[in-house]
Amino acid sequence: MTTSKLVLGLDLGVTSIGWALIKTIYDEAGVIILREIIASGVRIFPATTEGTKNTPKNYGRRISRGQRRLLMRKSKRRNELRDTLVSNGLLPRLESSTSAATFESIGEPYELRVRGLDEKLGPFEIGRTIYHLSKRRGFRSNRKSGEEKDTGKVLGGIKKVQDEMAADGFRTLGSYLQLKEKKRKHYTHRTMVEDEFEQIWAVQSGFYPVLLNDQLKASIKNTVFYQRPLRSQRGLIGKCTFETDKKRCDLARQEAQRFRYWQDLNNLQLQDPHSLNPRPLTPDEKQMLAKELEKTKELKYPRLRKLLRISDQVRINLEANEKKLKGNTTACAFRKALPKLWDEFDDEKQNRLTEELFRIDTEAALEKRLRGHWKFDDGQIEKLFGVWHQLEDGYSRLSLKAIRKILPLLMEGKRYDEAASETYGDHRKNFGSDTSEKLPLPPKDLRNPVVTKALHEMRKVVNGILREYGKPDEIRLEMARDLKLTKLQKDRVMKQHNQNKRDNEHAEEFFKAKFGRENISGNDKLKYRLWKEAGERCPYTGETIPPEMLLGDQCVDIEHIIPYSRCFDDSYMNKTICLSGFNRDIKKNSTPYEIFGSDEQKFFEVLERIKDFPRPKLKKFETQQVDFDDMVGRQLSDTRYICREARGYLRQLYPYSADENKYVQVIAGGATANLRRVWHINAILSDGDIEVKNRWDHRHHAIDAIVIALTSRSLYQYISKLSGQNRERMKRHLSGFELPWEGFLNDVEASMKSLTVSHAPTRRIRGQLLEETAYGATAEPGLYVTKKNVSALTAPMIESIVDEHIKQIVKNRLVESDGDLKNAFGNEAPPLMHKNGVTPINKVRIYVRMTPETLVGIKNESGKDYKYYPLAGNHHVEIYENTLTEERKGFLVPRFHAAQRNGIGPVRHGLAENWRFLFSLCSNDYIEFLGDDGHLRFYRVQKMSGGGKVVMIARPFEDARTEYVAGVTQAIQGRNFKNITRKLQVDPLGRLTQAND
Repeated sequence: MTTSKLVLGLDLGVTSIGWALIKTIYDEAGVIILREIIASGVRIFPATTEGTKNTPKNYGRRISRGQRRLLMRKSKRRNELRDTLVSNGLLPRLESSTSAATFESIGEPYELRVRGLDEKLGPFEIGRTIYHLSKRRGFRSNRKSGEEKDTGKVLGGIKKVQDEMAADGFRTLGSYLQLKEKKRKHYTHRTMVEDEFEQIWAVQSGFYPVLLNDQLKASIKNTVFYQRPLRSQRGLIGKCTFETDKKRCDLARQEAQRFRYWQDLNNLQLQDPHSLNPRPLTPDEKQMLAKELEKTKELKYPRLRKLLRISDQVRINLEANEKKLKGNTTACAFRKALPKLWDEFDDEKQNRLTEELFRIDTEAALEKRLRGHWKFDDGQIEKLFGVWHQLEDGYSRLSLKAIRKILPLLMEGKRYDEAASETYGDHRKNFGSDTSEKLPLPPKDLRNPVVTKALHEMRKVVNGILREYGKPDEIRLEMARDLKLTKLQKDRVMKQHNQNKRDNEHAEEFFKAKFGRENISGNDKLKYRLWKEAGERCPYTGETIPPEMLLGDQCVDIEHIIPYSRCFDDSYMNKTICLSGFNRDIKKNSTPYEIFGSDEQKFFEVLERIKDFPRPKLKKFETQQVDFDDMVGRQLSDTRYICREARGYLRQLYPYSADENKYVQVIAGGATANLRRVWHINAILSDGDIEVKNRWDHRHHAIDAIVIALTSRSLYQYISKLSGQNRERMKRHLSGFELPWEGFLNDVEASMKSLTVSHAPTRRIRGQLLEETAYGATAEPGLYVTKKNVSALTAPMIESIVDEHIKQIVKNRLVESDGDLKNAFGNEAPPLMHKNGVTPINKVRIYVRMTPETLVGIKNESGKDYKYYPLAGNHHVEIYENTLTEERKGFLVPRFHAAQRNGIGPVRHGLAENWRFLFSLCSNDYIEFLGDDGHLRFYRVQKMSGGGKVVMIARPFEDARTEYVAGVTQAIQGRNFKNITRKLQVDPLGRLTQAND
């Protein structure tokens, strides 16, 4: 009796999913009697980010929209204030053409602000003063907009102004600025402007008690100083891991602070320098450190060693990851602000005051609460504002309810996993408690758009496979190398990249200066880096390695600390330099502990020589036992975000199992590279080259998925037996490695030839609707004016400058620079000045000819178009056919017009009755096209454009498998629209069917 096993391999990327189904049939003895590729495919979808910084596609538009809203609110506030002042006789009613001159005739604003503190001003002078205060009303912070640091750019600048005002005895900000030659670019606080307003109003209301009444004051003050409160984001807080109906706890709470440092204390281990045996802290040591952490913001390891009375030779396990332990930062901040009072408060009062500080978002509301309810004085309130800024942001993984249950067990000395298990039982996430025959929608609480997009596309592919082929017995997925990283991970990667670059530059300089070598290999650069890291000596023998020994491969080797054949770890952190004789004759395929572990003194000497190595390398030197399954398991359990979420998401298809890898396994990114080379599978898409992976061809994702589906732990072990001492020897041994089955390469090639790459069509209306540059109309139809930066001018633009005087100034500068635009107007060029020699020319207005149909008018309050924006991007092409003549026409629909339509019908209207709509085509849609040779071919619409005529660029079905732009294309326009026999749709599995538009 035979049994079969269906395995699905998935290759996940940020814009692609490769998949393959492998079926294996076993006989009664468990021997493989048949293995075959059932199906394979590739799904390509648009990226959610763009640019080198991986910013969201809407990032620029979101920033611009926020700036427009700020300008709109500022304009609205000033208009409202001006109307109030005019209606109360504090400002004249101004005409737009004379407003600037009228304001100047009232008086210089800074002078009026100073005079208003002591003498009577006229009504218009009072209004002019108030209006000027509203224009620069100062910075008003909330806890989310800044930190309380005197060295901060904004708050530090404010403190500098305040200190100067206090030192020189200035009563108000206006009196301080009046004496400054440069009155702008000073950081000021909102309270400084409010205080000046109060002083001026108090003096002037004495002269005008009826006009300047309390009701008018309240109205003006609200208009000038009101700031819209921030929208609460508490609805976005995630759910607790255990108490799933509760929100996660704020890190600012003292319970969360204590929960954090007790976790650290229970995880701390001290390693004896002689026996190398680690030990946890004793209960007394934990209590002593807990008392210290309760009263300090952070505990650095030198201080910790002093408290525990241990030497520098004793290693602390957490020291490699963090330079300090965080204490109760909340209590420390409050204790500093309220030295005696804080400790007199009971737990309830402390927690209530803490909660009020991290929940209240505005200074005014916080001050009112502290003064009215808590009865704090001015000095205490000022210090508590500092606490307000210092409280930690963020949230714990657990709710307050769960923390209060687990924290007592942590304080008894239990580790977090032990305490959580005792409180909540087996707390591993049970993905299979409610298995289903298809994947549901991904979780909604994922905040990473890259992960969300990948999971949604993976769901389409997997559910298609389930419908067509049934549920696989096992799913194996590989983490792609270009997946989105967290900000912290990206910072670490970039920091390490920069460091590697500097080290390689130093290596090149060394070899050039020492030996006169010009072409330095990557292997030599790595050897130099390891040599410097080891202090220019062999870490195993302690012998000095002269520079001359770095040349060639006869004297020193680049050596794997834990042999590559036993862990498949080829990373920098598993490499060091070593004398060739020792490496080849003594170390061979052993670990450092296996060589020196029996001689405690020698092993201690080795560890002393490498004590300055990075912590990951130290751990490898100290490893006493290498468990192959454990090493492989670490690679299989990649913890990067998308992999973790994808694995858990796929587990919903299977019942719960104690073996985490029974149904869904994760393959490390580089684990399949050797198999692709050994099986010569790269040659299928790379013209016979087994070493080079053709990444231009989308089908390489499906090949990767085939290898992934064939990869198991037992296969790792089998390769391990053949790998020998190092990677080079492994390559030689694996050169004759057996293929998975006879005819394997032919089957893979046949699968690739029949594969249809599924491109997700871009039908959703997403992206920029209009360009950012505004154009103004002129009396001549089709002629518009717009502004251009002087630095962006070209020769034709100069001839189109509107102002003749400015045009001549620009031409003169160009002549002076011998016609070199960069020297004339570039960033290094001197500023271009008006005739007065004072005012710089930064932008010029130029004439531009535009087709009116490509512009969208923006109406003013009277309903008249006053400026125009060009359309940005096309969404689809609509194809119409004449029922009488069978003639066809195509109309390009910009993204803007597609967004304006109601329903899902065509956008184009106004054609005669004998014209009927056939279908619309978006990017990545497939069509069947009749060529001039009479053959039907499949094409994918790649892009569309149009000026006087609509042109679609389509790529042949075979060429659509590749991602580079160059290649065979078919331009489809007017006369050959009739050659489109039908519109096709491709499902996530790559199957083409008739599309109904």
